[in-house]
Amino acid sequence: MRIVVLGASGTLGTLLVDLLRADGHEVVAASRSTGVDAFTGRGLREAFAGADAVVDSLSQVSFSAAKAIAFFTTTAGNICAEARRAGVGRLVCVSIAGATDGEVNKAYGYYRGKAAQEHAYRSSGLPVTLIHSTQWFELVPMMLQMTTLGPVALMPTMRMAPVAAESVARLVAEEAVRPAGDQKAGSDAGREPPVRTVTIRGPETATAAEVARRMVQVLGSAGGKAPRRILEVPLFGRAMASGGLIPEAAIVDGVTLGEWMQRQQKRAEPHGGQDHQDQHRSAEGPLPALDPSAEGVHTDEVREAYDYVIVGAGMAAAKAIEGIRTEDASGSIGVFGADTAAPVYRPDLSKTLWVDPEASLEGSLMISGAAGSDSAPDAGTQVHLGTRVASLTPDEHSITLAGGRSVRYGKLLLTTGAEPRTAGLEPGDRVIYYRTVADYRRLRELAVPGAHVVVVGGGYIGTEVAAVLTQNRVRVTLVATGEPLLAQMFPASLARTVTQEFRDRGVEIVVGRLSGGTEREDGVTVRLEDGTEIAADAAVIGVGVEPRTELARAAGLAVDNGVLVDEHLRTGAHSIYAAGDVARYPDRLLGVRRVEHASAAETMGKVAGRNMAGADKPYRTTPFFWSDLFDYGYEAVGELDTRHTTLEDWAVGADGEPDHSTGVVYYLNPVGSVRGVLLWNVWDSVKLARELIARTADEPVTDPASLKGSIPVG
Repeated sequence: MRIVVLGASGTLGTLLVDLLRADGHEVVAASRSTGVDAFTGRGLREAFAGADAVVDSLSQVSFSAAKAIAFFTTTAGNICAEARRAGVGRLVCVSIAGATDGEVNKAYGYYRGKAAQEHAYRSSGLPVTLIHSTQWFELVPMMLQMTTLGPVALMPTMRMAPVAAESVARLVAEEAVRPAGDQKAGSDAGREPPVRTVTIRGPETATAAEVARRMVQVLGSAGGKAPRRILEVPLFGRAMASGGLIPEAAIVDGVTLGEWMQRQQKRAEPHGGQDHQDQHRSAEGPLPALDPSAEGVHTDEVREAYDYVIVGAGMAAAKAIEGIRTEDASGSIGVFGADTAAPVYRPDLSKTLWVDPEASLEGSLMISGAAGSDSAPDAGTQVHLGTRVASLTPDEHSITLAGGRSVRYGKLLLTTGAEPRTAGLEPGDRVIYYRTVADYRRLRELAVPGAHVVVVGGGYIGTEVAAVLTQNRVRVTLVATGEPLLAQMFPASLARTVTQEFRDRGVEIVVGRLSGGTEREDGVTVRLEDGTEIAADAAVIGVGVEPRTELARAAGLAVDNGVLVDEHLRTGAHSIYAAGDVARYPDRLLGVRRVEHASAAETMGKVAGRNMAGADKPYRTTPFFWSDLFDYGYEAVGELDTRHTTLEDWAVGADGEPDHSTGVVYYLNPVGSVRGVLLWNVWDSVKLARELIARTADEPVTDPASLKGSIPVG
């Protein structure tokens, strides 16, 4: 047969051309590099002359629905027109399982384009076979290339059943040469003209991030990238995150991820040697775990002096090391942290580690002690965990450790963070003020399926912990000071929706305030101010934190709800900086504030490190924060405070009523300036939110309703 393959230079097209030629077919490998452009129509007529079949494996990835729809409808229209003119007997279009589902594609323009492409083929009146494939293993390295920035990759939350592109190519080849009238199970029969669909998926299900982590662990890198942390960001909505891409009925290919990786390893071997597994881990079998303990990263004896000293060993400290090394490759760095655990990406403690079965503390480490690890300290950096700094003497450029030893510094950074407020119940084995790796480990031991945990605090951390515990089949009683939940952050309609979601998931909500309680060897009793007592296996208390400013205050630094710093994150003392939860800084959009979120710790830490090493770079970032509550996810910038005027802009459901699954909430001060933006299941819009806050600071709005549509909801 004479078969035209459009998109012949792509991943699938290249495999398909080789397979068809190996089977003895005459293949026209059509791509723009060979003079065929399906979008403009150039070269199609010549390519289709005498063709028995045409395969459309074209792709143009775009987040813009308009661009994707324009590309795919134009190319499909041109292909169908020329195929009809040439009398082509069969068209095969390679598409994506789930792409035509409105719930799946509404947040991703590329999938809406693929849905429009399928519609164009179905409407063509020509004999068409639509191949619905799940995501290929080969897609994940491409995603890593696009989403990796430095040591971190931000992968969209996508649950999928990945399949080998080679298996899909074989199926496409079979369909391209299939005799007319030959029907297979799973096809759409009885249509006139015939439109046939065949669906293929892989044998396993996982999220894109899980697949990426495994690839990096086993192969050493994927797509030329080897990020230390691969995080999930719910970019494309609930349906894609919860399995909307996984077809119910499909041909199930037999190639597993492990087998696919073994093939990649063999192909990478120059002589098919036997020592390849000495270079990379085996594709099968468990991976070793790393205990992020003091032994892991405590390095060498404390020196008498360092060019840079960092007090506090959390997220901001880890990023500060990175910042220093951006400007100074060889200066000595000493990090002193009272916690005995190495720094981890803190949001994982209340999110990923509870809901991602592949996640581990090792994967959350920001500084590792494993030999050869990308996040291990370099030779000029010493990290001393379990080491408390007792005092700071700015005039002498020195700190004194708890054991009495004095250490001098050239520049010093305070990243002492914050500590939980205590409230009537002393911390204990079963009473956890949730903050640290040790807290996570202890709660993991207690929160077994069927256990009963009381969570005190209906705010940001309390609701997160209550949600993830419930998802781990733990019975949860959530004590909040009022209903609906999160009413201080969310407008009433959304707060009621969230509260009902918690109840629907089985969370018991009790309104009250903690006054005390008792801890026993086998459980706890929590007592509220109204006398209510709640017995449980454990209690988690999350009622806010306070910045750790004692060291700074005793050293004479300016302190006011945090250590005061300027736009370069410098304190009033020479050569001393502060960053993260402890720093109160001048935000360029919102004024002087202190922020207790991961984005602030990471961005401030890096800028502070660079400035310590001479960069003189002002801190211009207005941090964002994010959370997941069951199937709801959000990002937010600024002040989410319902004491502001709120303007809600929700998607509209099929019944014409506001759909609280997707929307934007604007928070305005009395003069009409936007002070905060909530992006509820709306993604990739933090930049737009910051721009809106900046614009309305200079040009306040007189009518809040005019803000609707400023940030697209869909």
